[in-house]
Amino acid sequence: MLIKQETMVRLVFFLGGLLLVQLVHSHHSTLGLYDEDRIVEIEGVVTSVRWGNPHPAYTVAVLDENGETVEWDVQGGGSVTTLRLRGVDRDVVKVGDRLRIAGESSTRGLPEMFASNFLLENGQEVVLGIDSEPRWVAGLGGDLFQSRLDEALVEDARQAADGIFRVWTVVLDDPASFRLYRDNVSPLTESASELKAQWDPRASPYLGCEPRGMPYLMTTPFPFEFVRRENDMVLRAESYDSERLIHMETDSIDAPYFYGDGTPQSRSIQLVEHFTLNEQEDRLDYLLVITDPETFTETLEFSRYWKWRPEVRVEPFNCAE
Repeated sequence: MLIKQETMVRLVFFLGGLLLVQLVHSHHSTLGLYDEDRIVEIEGVVTSVRWGNPHPAYTVAVLDENGETVEWDVQGGGSVTTLRLRGVDRDVVKVGDRLRIAGESSTRGLPEMFASNFLLENGQEVVLGIDSEPRWVAGLGGDLFQSRLDEALVEDARQAADGIFRVWTVVLDDPASFRLYRDNVSPLTESASELKAQWDPRASPYLGCEPRGMPYLMTTPFPFEFVRRENDMVLRAESYDSERLIHMETDSIDAPYFYGDGTPQSRSIQLVEHFTLNEQEDRLDYLLVITDPETFTETLEFSRYWKWRPEVRVEPFNCAE
């Protein structure tokens, strides 16, 4: 889909000294539903699997302290894309498998969790989320799922790569790559603070399949690519199958939220984006400069980077509400 844009936004590319100025068109969607400071563990048998974005979901039959079976709703702490980068596919966990699971507990007192780690029957550990670390002896000892390369696809990607025109992806174990900005972005204006105070995470449009507007889209952990389309350039993001059309005319950004924690943004927002390609053409650095006088009391700057991994593709997002 093409994200609607309606205010003046500049996209600045630095490509080996060539400057192109263009006018362009988490987990934190669950913020407030799970307590990241209270991690729980369960063990049980998988009774259903839904493999899709924004998170795979499972139901697990668990015996409680009274010997009664309780069905737990387990949201996978990583997206399908994150798991794919870790070498995990939909067949790793199947109905009937017995799992040990750790994750953030429910803030509603329900048998549900936002999972960070699975321990499989064969003793291997699956690390789910971007922020997750190995938890058990198996994972700490290195017995983790690893990505597997398709050499034919890798060679095709190397032949097709042309400067910035290739697939860029996050470095999972480096916060400088994944984190553009997070919760509690400040300083907010008084009116923006009042709007944010009214935020209800349980009513968030980002709990389902609502696409992210700009600049929220650029916080994504999902792969994206630059492609040529006639005389224009398109940024194709796996996140919610989003596209940004890059040409010489645009309107303003029509997106109500700066981030999934309720931080608002106005139509007065102006963005300047710098993409810098290194000499080896395997790293893309990003600097985002934001001015929104209705939301922030000063100009803000954020940065991150992506790496080129020729085995990675931009896949259909396949979001399910």
